[in-house]
Order: sequence, then structure tokens, then C-alpha cells
Amino acid sequence: MNLEQIYVGLDTHRETIHGTALDKNGGVIKSNAFPNTREALQDFVKEFPTWNTTIAIEACNFWRGCHKILKEKGYNVKLANPVICHKIAHEKKTDKVDSKILADLSRVNYLPEIYIPSDEINALRDLTRHKMHFTRFKVRIQNKIKSCLSRNGISYEDDLWNKEGLMWLKNSKDYEIESYLRLYKNIVKEEGVIKEKIEKTAQSKKETTLLETIPGVGYFGATLIYAEIGDITRFPTLKHLHAYAGVAPGIYQSGTKTRMPSRKSVNYWLKWIVMQCAGRVALKNIKPNKLRNYYLKIKDKKGWKTARKATARKMLTIIWFVLNKNIPYQES
Repeated sequence: MNLEQIYVGLDTHRETIHGTALDKNGGVIKSNAFPNTREALQDFVKEFPTWNTTIAIEACNFWRGCHKILKEKGYNVKLANPVICHKIAHEKKTDKVDSKILADLSRVNYLPEIYIPSDEINALRDLTRHKMHFTRFKVRIQNKIKSCLSRNGISYEDDLWNKEGLMWLKNSKDYEIESYLRLYKNIVKEEGVIKEKIEKTAQSKKETTLLETIPGVGYFGATLIYAEIGDITRFPTLKHLHAYAGVAPGIYQSGTKTRMPSRKSVNYWLKWIVMQCAGRVALKNIKPNKLRNYYLKIKDKKGWKTARKATARKMLTIIWFVLNKNIPYQES
């Protein structure tokens, strides 16, 4: 029986996977490419015991399928940050090299490991992101219709999407517009079904109902925020959550030069939704609250862009406390 620890790196793609297995000294035990199928993956790892084998996978579009198969078999699976792995690889970028680097980083305990969401959180992320994709489809169709009107020299009101506006568009007797309208109505209908599902999900989860007590956060915002954050305990401090959402700029210092670069390794879905919620607190239909006062105070001094980002950071601070303490938001 092999008692030594084994480290496996898998570089996954749509059709193929390249796997490399190393021993504790970095010696290659096995390295080859195989089809991205359940049978081929199980065949590659079958000679490695589950109790002393660690498997590393890059966080790409195809990691979930491999992770599910390997976890079902009982393996210890780790997910790696692809940006940091590629920086380590430098110019040597091949599937074989990538898989070996994953295994080697795991072997020396230097793998840039990232959070693996639970099945529940993954399902929630899929649902909320699916809704966002539909909303973006809808906006694209709206822009296409406006483009048709402008191209034909037809002036239009700002709000085309109420009952009267849609009837006016239908009466335009333009083939392109009528075609886009049919597509638009189907998208709106399906978006409504998705929103209804999200609302029911939000009502059934304590975390989302707690987040909805924060000014500017509705049921969809609460669900998306919870889905993207997942387990709040993985952020030991507020600064970790701020950095993850991209609302705390990094710092680069070399000699006498210091600059504030924008962060690239951030959760853009979380950043987008907290920025949207931060903008909502200034709306007239939102009752007066401390977040609104904070936004307006900074806006008067530094403008709305700075105010929205600062409010988003403050909102994330509230979110961190609400989820950690498991209590609703209350203004003191």
C-alpha cells in the first residue's frame, strides 16, 4: 500500500483534461491527457487512494463537474485562483505545465486556494445570475428598438415600455420593431417567472430577510448579495469583505512612488449589486435614513461617484455585521 501523500493537478477544458500526479518529493507519478468525461476522470484517479490524495483544480467554467465527481468518490478537492496560478507559470503556458503547477503548489502548501460554495449557494448564484442575463437581454432589445426609431427619424418619449408606449410601438407598422417587440414580450414574461422564483426563495431564507432590513436592499438585491457572499465567516474582518467586493482600492508602493491601483480579483456581481443598492438609498421614495444622509453628505463634497462607492463600502460593513450576528439592521 502506498502510504505517501499524492498531489494531483487537473487542467480542465470543455473536451479534455490534463492530469499530473506528483509524489511528496515532486516526482511525476503520472501525467497524461484524457477526455472530459466521468468515465475517463474516474479511470485517471482510480489508482490513487482517497485518504492520501489531494486534487487541485483551477476555478474555470468546467470545475464544477469535476469537483462533483471527485467529491462523490471521497477525494480532498481544492479550488485554485487561476489568475495567481498563471502569474506563477509566466510564459510557460501549456495544459501539461498548468496541471503540474497545480499539483506542485498543492504539494508545497502554496496553492492559491479559493472558496468552494455549497450546492445550495451555487444553485442560488445560478438563479440570480440567470435573472441578470435576462435583464441584460431585455435592455439590448430595448436599445435595438430605440435604434430603429432613431434611424427612421422617429422621435419618441423616454418611457416606451409602459402599456401606452408598447401600443404606440406596435402601431408603428415597422417590421423590425414588431419583430423585436415579440422577442421583448417573451423575455419580459420569462423574466417575471424568474423574479417570482427568486422572491419565493428570498422569503424562505433567514439571511435574505435580514438583509432586506437594510435601506436600499430589496428582495433581489438581498438574494444576490447572499448568493455571492456565501459563508460570511470566510471573511475574518470587514476589510476582507470590502476587498472581495472591490470597494476598497489596493495600494502599490515602490520606493518613493505610491499609487492606488484598481483591484482585478474581485467579485463583480457583488460589486455591481452593492453599488446599485447604494445608489437606491438616495431615491426620493426611500424614507430618510442614516445611509441616505451619509450618501448626500459625501455627494455635496466629492460628487455622486465617490459618494456611491463610499456608501457601498458602508453598506457592506452593515451586511458583515447583520450576517455575522444574525440580527436585522436597526439604526441606533
